[in-house]
Amino acid sequence: MKKRAEKIFVFAATLFAAAQGFSQSDPLVKEEIKFAKGNITDKIAAVKSSGNSALAKKAVDFVVDNAILLEGDRDLAGLAVAGILSYPVEEYQKNPVMVFQDFSDVFYGVDDINVRVSVLDKIAVLHEKKENSDWTAFVNGYLSQKVAAGGAADETVKKSIETLSSIGNGSSFGILHSILRQPIWSELDGDVSKALANICDKSLNEIFEAVEKADFVELKLLSKIFVKNQSISAALRSEIAEKTLNRAMILAGNSSHSQDLAVFQLEMAQVLAENKWTRAGDLAKSYFNMAKLDYNGKYLSAEQLTKSISCVATLSSRAAVQPFTEYLDLMNKAQEAGNAPDKTVVLAVINALAELGDKSSFDSLLYVTYVQNYPEEVAAAARNALTRLKW
Repeated sequence: MKKRAEKIFVFAATLFAAAQGFSQSDPLVKEEIKFAKGNITDKIAAVKSSGNSALAKKAVDFVVDNAILLEGDRDLAGLAVAGILSYPVEEYQKNPVMVFQDFSDVFYGVDDINVRVSVLDKIAVLHEKKENSDWTAFVNGYLSQKVAAGGAADETVKKSIETLSSIGNGSSFGILHSILRQPIWSELDGDVSKALANICDKSLNEIFEAVEKADFVELKLLSKIFVKNQSISAALRSEIAEKTLNRAMILAGNSSHSQDLAVFQLEMAQVLAENKWTRAGDLAKSYFNMAKLDYNGKYLSAEQLTKSISCVATLSSRAAVQPFTEYLDLMNKAQEAGNAPDKTVVLAVINALAELGDKSSFDSLLYVTYVQNYPEEVAAAARNALTRLKW
């Protein structure tokens, strides 16, 4: 019995030793041992070579625990970069509060550009897996500090802007917008504009507020970022174009008429018409009155006014019939008085009424055919329009 027990003990001991030997020969276990026993350089090598997410978390924990003691140590910074870039996403999904605190401690505890860039890179990855407004607030806060401090933009500034391009929100708009409005980092204007465009759908209220307060220079900047950017959806571009056109008309109404402003309004109207944004129908009718004033003041050419007429017809549809017929009546009277209106403008109004086909324009169109000295082309267009009216 005693011999049998001894055999069992020897067998068990052999199994244990074999298991221990097997365990220590496992590549992952070897790296964990290397991490535990080695210096910081060994720890960096272990994290990089193992691909073990658990080891990456241990690296971050080690950095957090020793950040104050080893302040300014380049090896510790290297370990922080390795740990952050390999940090397990599943750990964040399980305990986002703890991970947020760890990343914050590493970011501010290790004063190193490469470490901070790595943290910002990883934040974008984690946020994509599980959105968390704390990350956005974190990056907003850091970028605000850098703006307030002034000085040259380092890599953390550029990376912060890039990160907000994917995780930014309405609060980010104000910070990014402020960078464009002051010439501190003009070399990053393209990056900032791209970030603003990417968060357009999350910052519409802030964009509208900026538009409502903007002068003409600011309006042109905002329209370049949002309205003329084809990467933004037609609906969002149209919403912003509508607000922008309204603001431009207010500026023009405040004695700020100019050729540039008149052309700018036409550009906004064309965006709305191209996207058939009929929600702006009432605004389009008001814009037609402004376009006529600009034409009379020689801020718009006849050709440009015809484009305005086409836009208004598209946006206002039947609501445009009355202002068009009233304008046609005025041009008829001017023709009779010997002050011949521009033929292209008259034709544009007649053709627009033909497209709309509303019978209420009958009298004005018929009158064109009786006015003396109108070119035959104008009379023929009026007759054609009459045949297209819907009764």
